[in-house]
Amino acid sequence: MKNSTQTDTHEERSLLDDLRFDVSVRINSLENEELRADIIQAIDEIPFIYNMLSKDRPYAKDLPKDDDGKIEVDVTSPHILEDMDFFRERALYFKKHGKYTDLVPNRFPSSRYMKFWREEQRRCREGLVRSSDGEWIPGYYYWYLNYCPILMTQEIPKSAEDLEEQVGNIKADRVEDFPRVWDSDYLWYHYVEQAEQRGMHCANLKTRGRGYSFKGSSMGTRNYYHFKRSKSFAIASEGEYLYDDGILSKAWDTLNFIDNHTPWRKSRDYADRNDHKRASYRDPRTKTEKGIKTEIIGVSTKGQPERARGKRGKLLLFEEAGKFPHLKKTYAIARPSVEQGKMTFGTIVVWGTGGTEGADFAGMRELFTKPDAYNIYALDNVFDRNMPQGTVCGYYCGEYMNREGCYDVNGNSDIVKALIEVFDARAIIANSTDDPNALIQEKADRSITPQEAMMKREGHLFNVEDIRIHLAEVETNPKKYTDATWKVKLYFQDGEVAWKLSNNYPIRQFPVMDIKDLEGCVEIFEHPIKVDDHIQSNVYIAGCDPYDDDMSIGPSLGSIIIMNRLTGRIVAEYTGRPRTAEEFYEICYRLMKYYNAKCNYENNKKGMFQYFDRINATYMLCDTPGILRDMQITKRVGYGNFAKGTHTTKAVNGWRNSLIRSYLMEQAYGKEEGERNYSTIVSPAILRELIAYDPEVGNYDRISALGMVLIYRADLEKYGIEDEDFDDIDSVKKPIDPFFLRVRPSMSDRFVSAESEERIDIRSRIRRR
Repeated sequence: MKNSTQTDTHEERSLLDDLRFDVSVRINSLENEELRADIIQAIDEIPFIYNMLSKDRPYAKDLPKDDDGKIEVDVTSPHILEDMDFFRERALYFKKHGKYTDLVPNRFPSSRYMKFWREEQRRCREGLVRSSDGEWIPGYYYWYLNYCPILMTQEIPKSAEDLEEQVGNIKADRVEDFPRVWDSDYLWYHYVEQAEQRGMHCANLKTRGRGYSFKGSSMGTRNYYHFKRSKSFAIASEGEYLYDDGILSKAWDTLNFIDNHTPWRKSRDYADRNDHKRASYRDPRTKTEKGIKTEIIGVSTKGQPERARGKRGKLLLFEEAGKFPHLKKTYAIARPSVEQGKMTFGTIVVWGTGGTEGADFAGMRELFTKPDAYNIYALDNVFDRNMPQGTVCGYYCGEYMNREGCYDVNGNSDIVKALIEVFDARAIIANSTDDPNALIQEKADRSITPQEAMMKREGHLFNVEDIRIHLAEVETNPKKYTDATWKVKLYFQDGEVAWKLSNNYPIRQFPVMDIKDLEGCVEIFEHPIKVDDHIQSNVYIAGCDPYDDDMSIGPSLGSIIIMNRLTGRIVAEYTGRPRTAEEFYEICYRLMKYYNAKCNYENNKKGMFQYFDRINATYMLCDTPGILRDMQITKRVGYGNFAKGTHTTKAVNGWRNSLIRSYLMEQAYGKEEGERNYSTIVSPAILRELIAYDPEVGNYDRISALGMVLIYRADLEKYGIEDEDFDDIDSVKKPIDPFFLRVRPSMSDRFVSAESEERIDIRSRIRRR
């Protein structure tokens, strides 16, 4: 939270000074203070919105140009569009006259008629440049604007009396017309152009209602008429996304329009089906196939990724990728069809809409957030709030871009007006229903950030938005957080566990992409506190998600977390997969020994118990928590492995998740009022797992370990610190004073400097936007 009203006013004034004058005036004139604060926060935290409203935003004439006189378009920091009807001259002419030209048809190659249509074909292939200022649009966009009528929303005119009585939404209808210029479309087509020039593919996460099925159909029809022997594939998980009102039906409407109104008409003697059109004809004299032989083909995978194999084409378009089971596998199978070594001869386009639910959206999330791993053209992620520098993603079209009624004649989005409408709609939902998922659904359907678009329809188990803000804080301040921890290797010296700095580094990735080196290292956030050279029992407790197999084809890791019961802080973590399972168990043993901690572990795997039994250390594994039986979550009372740890079931995992949710929102020990436990977590990987958690998909090893330690903590709440398992009868039991747990012990000499004083407590003063 900000420190004072005075600071808020100063920061807001500084921000508003950076914006266009008209924008600042409109924001300052808002009477609703909460709405005003929401808009200012969005501008402050989302760089793309700031770039769009900045007073320094350029025009085309201000931008550098390439050797062909074209401006260099920055998709993440766009310029202001001017006089864009220049690029839709043919569409405007057709609307007025019902035809594209008054020139008399003349097939002679040097006739004005043929020159006109050859120039139009060149524009559809290469785009159009305005020589006066270098503004230009790619060929895909020129074709879409001028040759692809679409259904558009149009307000139904009202009388003066009706306008006076107008309350709420405006009545409208869907009419056929040529597309208007939208800046979101302008940026999307330039993104596609830039990806093609780099031999890369495209991913687009978008809000609802932006007509992408029309755009997709136009891309296929453009190739069909203007690139000889090209193939364009529309791939969907179900036929309903291709036919009826789907992308192929829209493409066939465009083919009919072009055949009726241009000289580009193509016969389809060899393929004229609902799922396949081929531009060729049967020569009546030779009985052979002739023509340019371009094709548009629909493919419905129906849960069988192999159906995408061998689809060699200029364009492979994945429709409704947000509702596409096995998307990653299907994408991986399709890639060799457009790539050969380092050569790329076709473009894969994947787009999906926010607000979809369940595992079907996981593939779209992966492709969008990890574009580099899939040869997808990566942009700096300027679309999310407070993202660390260097974070990348695909193209994003938010609800503030070209919301109906919120853009000018040149397609420039009125972002402030759109945000007012978006936040107003959210406030109405929040104040009119007790269903928390209603607001989540609204945010996901009409998102202003990719993270909102990727919210699960059924809601998140954890306080994801808060955790995202804290993760951004951790990642943007490494000196304060991740650099100020001990990355160590544990070893025995004189019968005690000691540590030295490790040559390895903790695994920060989630999900794990590179499975070559998963050993990781122990990371210590707070060393154990000793009283009279003794670590008292039950101050530190552990939770572990083990594994048994030495080899695995998946990215599952072993994870152990150590927690201070008195403060609730996570003080150490090891997550990794050494060469053998026994190496993992040995690391767990040493870490538990170092903190004098007992461990609750998932006993579904037997290996951990067997290893501790062999080294005579089963006393370090906690008995099956009695609270599970008390709550009738489990009835298992066994021996050996089943007498220790927790046997996970659906019911156990459900309670575990509720414990984690409650833990994250507990008041943080020793912190200012309102600071919660999630803000004390230093590990970026734990935070990422919490954000991504989906009980139906994926491995969440750290969440499992955290759940085990919280189950153990809940079971121990009926005990004091020294109530059990302190066997040293010669030692004097002394209660630990929680006061000493408020401050971390001093760091090692490698951190002692004037510069490091600020990071002595790596979790103090968590900044909240």
